[in-house]
Amino acid sequence: MLGRSASADEPGRAPFVARNDPPFFRPLGGAERAAADLGQRVFNTSFLPAGTSGAARIAGLGPLYNAASCDACHNDGARASGPAGDGPVPIALVLRLASPTARNGQPAGDPVYGRTLNTSAVDGVAAEGQVRVRYAAHKVRFADGATAELRVPTYEVVEPSRGPLAATTVLQPRIAPAIFGTGLLDMAVAPRTATGRFGWQSETRSVREQTATAFAREMGLTTSEVPADDRTPAELAAGAAAAGGAEIDAALLAALVTYERLLAVPATARDAGIEVRGNRLFIRLGCVACHTPSLRVPAGALGDAHEAHIQPYTDLRLHDLGEALADRDVTGHAAPTRFRTAPLWGLGYRPRPTSALTFLHDGRARTVTEAILWHDGEARPARRRFMGLRASDRALLDQWVLER
Repeated sequence: MLGRSASADEPGRAPFVARNDPPFFRPLGGAERAAADLGQRVFNTSFLPAGTSGAARIAGLGPLYNAASCDACHNDGARASGPAGDGPVPIALVLRLASPTARNGQPAGDPVYGRTLNTSAVDGVAAEGQVRVRYAAHKVRFADGATAELRVPTYEVVEPSRGPLAATTVLQPRIAPAIFGTGLLDMAVAPRTATGRFGWQSETRSVREQTATAFAREMGLTTSEVPADDRTPAELAAGAAAAGGAEIDAALLAALVTYERLLAVPATARDAGIEVRGNRLFIRLGCVACHTPSLRVPAGALGDAHEAHIQPYTDLRLHDLGEALADRDVTGHAAPTRFRTAPLWGLGYRPRPTSALTFLHDGRARTVTEAILWHDGEARPARRRFMGLRASDRALLDQWVLER
């Protein structure tokens, strides 16, 4: 009988024994270990508003923000769960705002609310608004007659404190991804997109840039990397002046980035039979066209003199996945949308044993099957092949993906 094996021997993997203390993918020593430990404390720190007595280096939160700590969204480094149903979205689902008007090579945000809708604020300042979602059911029928039900989301900004959003503003709901293995992806030898390899749409070029951008837009904390928060001229004119200089000092930012870059990917227990048959099925369906199994990391990346191959199952490229997954503007019209191929490694890991698993950029999919059924556009041929599978093969693929 074929048994189960662990993936801990794969480069970049390690067993997650204590969920609140995720391991690193290679041994650390001396100053690097001290920096990573400091970075973990920064990651777990709840920052306080500017001017808080005794706050010292943890002051500067806001005045507009979504969460007070990195851990509030990326709990213990893991991927967040999407909404359980209709109603307010969880804190880890951030609503980004974009405009069709390009500026400096990037889409500009809403003219009043900026690039992120901030749902919290310090005392004396009104939050920008709240976000609600409602789902409509859409049934999909497989070739064998079985059906699956997809949740079709509609997002709405309620209680906007500074008037309605512009009609052309595109709503971009984005769930907090896992940060495991990001340093390995940063080092991987792979074709870069026109902008970068991080974020749901490759918006940023490095772990450092991604971290500093989240600080500024989702926590209102400025750094030397991103020295201004997300408030627009309209908001600055109506409220407090912009913060001067970096609110997060260079040492804390560097330590946090060190911690994030060194986190290992969770090792998983794998059924040997599922591993072989699932891999063959994944290849036959054509999923490897985007979810490339292996990427090379250069010598020294894992602490030794040899190059290695990691298995994130991504090509780090942007792909058109069809109108059904596209973002929509305030009036409901679809906007052109391409998504970076999401890594599959660690996909079945839960931050807590009771945590719900959800998938895709906004957590709309509750199972791997639902996530696959949402794929269209460039992925349409693979989805069609999947829909033609018998139920046992669909279940096999589900399990195989969750064991990545």
